[in-house]
Amino acid sequence: RIFMFFLIGPETISSSDDVGYLAGGLFFAETGMITVWEQVPTALIMPGMPLVTGLMALLFGESLAYLVSLKILWILMGCLTPWFVYKSVSLFVPRWYGILAAACFLLPNFAWMDNIILTETPYLLFSTMTLYYTFQMGESPDRKYLWGYALSFLLALFFRANILVMPLFTWAYLLLKRKYGWKELLRRLVVLAAVSLILLLPWTIRNAIRFDAFIPVSYGTYHPTMLGTYQGYGFPSDEELDYATHVEQAVREVYPQYFGEDGSLRDPLQDQYITHLKHKLKLEYRLEQWWQKDPVSLLVSFLVIKPRTLLNWPWYWGPGADALLPLYEVFGKINFFLCAGTVLLSLVRRRKREICLFLTGYYFLNIYIIAMSYAIERYAALHMVTRYMLASIGLYLAVETVKALKARRSGKLS
Repeated sequence: RIFMFFLIGPETISSSDDVGYLAGGLFFAETGMITVWEQVPTALIMPGMPLVTGLMALLFGESLAYLVSLKILWILMGCLTPWFVYKSVSLFVPRWYGILAAACFLLPNFAWMDNIILTETPYLLFSTMTLYYTFQMGESPDRKYLWGYALSFLLALFFRANILVMPLFTWAYLLLKRKYGWKELLRRLVVLAAVSLILLLPWTIRNAIRFDAFIPVSYGTYHPTMLGTYQGYGFPSDEELDYATHVEQAVREVYPQYFGEDGSLRDPLQDQYITHLKHKLKLEYRLEQWWQKDPVSLLVSFLVIKPRTLLNWPWYWGPGADALLPLYEVFGKINFFLCAGTVLLSLVRRRKREICLFLTGYYFLNIYIIAMSYAIERYAALHMVTRYMLASIGLYLAVETVKALKARRSGKLS
């Protein structure tokens, strides 16, 4: 990661969402307002990025040190992620297989990602920590793992709302492990819900005051999900749709509380929020028209084509991408077949079934969630960590299977 830092230079950014995050941090340091892209209050993102970038902006101001300090922090977080991958895998198989899973983070794409100020690095760390504490709770009823889970879950949530599906899998996993009764599971769920409520309540109240709406996390899903209606095949073209009536006019009819009698905004600071309400209406309109035009293409696009493209689509915009991306795609395909073999071996040999089913189910649910929105490699790359864990466990099962077959053959010969 340090090598990548010097290779691309300290001032390098991806010219993607990091532009908005960096500007939002400077504006937060100046005004205390959470913003992104525009200098208006937002709930387009979770508050984690403005708070972290804003703290660094308070310390270093608008200087190169501001960007460098964030990159150092991102590099540190990026180096912690493989540690929790190693610790997670080592709970179930010998530590050498954990080292193998963690070694995947030596790939240049992860070193590059940890030098770019996007939500991927902190979210990957805290979601991996949440996985680790899930597995620890399955091995031991010690309450410290519950509090570790709650903390890592909330830290992940402060950067991305995707983590909200994790508790469903955590409690299903704990049920499979059969170490807890229903009362203890319910008690732990209440603790997590209470802590989440306490920390999210100020954010929800702030959003209600700013936007006159119930927004417990963010409204940032409307735009990418709308973009996702241009993926697949058979979707309606812009030329055949009437956006003037069903979006521009409809937003004033559906949400009249935000507009004056002359059609102008009552509060100009709500402009970004209204834009995303338009994205919501456009999304609903496009899906409705698509369904009426060709329901089969809609279903195939969302349930087959978009999820399939996400499976081995690598994310890397760094140096040498043209040469490395084909190699990453091959690596992804090999990994995918290893994961499929892992699940099969775990079911046939009845070993490590809980962990294998958990990782598989969690991975595919997240892939389908992304496919229901905007299917791009950047969003899918975060969930490769579950495949690295699964493949490493599969290699262990394969080695043990070979040993068992050899032992059986030796026994027959003797």
